Amino acid sequence: MGNLAITGGEALRQEPWPMWPPYTEREKELLLTVLESHNWGGYPSPNFQARRFAEEFAKYHGAKYGVCAANGTVTLEMALRALGVEAGDEVIVPSNSWVATAACAVYLNAVPVFVDLRPDNFTIDHSKIEAAITEKTKAIIPVHLGSSIADMDAIMEIANKHNVF
Repeated sequence: MGNLAITGGEALRQEPWPMWPPYTEREKELLLTVLESHNWGGYPSPNFQARRFAEEFAKYHGAKYGVCAANGTVTLEMALRALGVEAGDEVIVPSNSWVATAACAVYLNAVPVFVDLRPDNFTIDHSKIEAAITEKTKAIIPVHLGSSIADMDAIMEIANKHNVF
């Protein structure tokens, strides 16, 4: 392998990276339409664009319903609410993840229970989940991190065995 560009080697890319996120005039028009409507959200959404997006997204995925949410933290909280997680319940989460993974449980006054990671891929260590399960455990939130996939077969086997989500 040759020298890196920073140490005098040839750069692999000569022009700057494209700006992110890319958008077209159509997206700009749609965004301005929503912005100028002063209806940005709420439930049920007064914003026809948000409703339309939720319906089209659900249809695309073969689902009966779709709901828009502000961010991933809110979607995780919604999922836990839908599962009936409430104050005092426990939710198993990996010890290294974005704050949303544990925060969604805290928002419901549930308790996040941290489980250590696998040293080979830094996802939740399924071999340590069972020891963390108590009578208060309601759910396990695995996280696929940096293209590493949590062992969902093993995790689902444990969840099914203990009747947790």
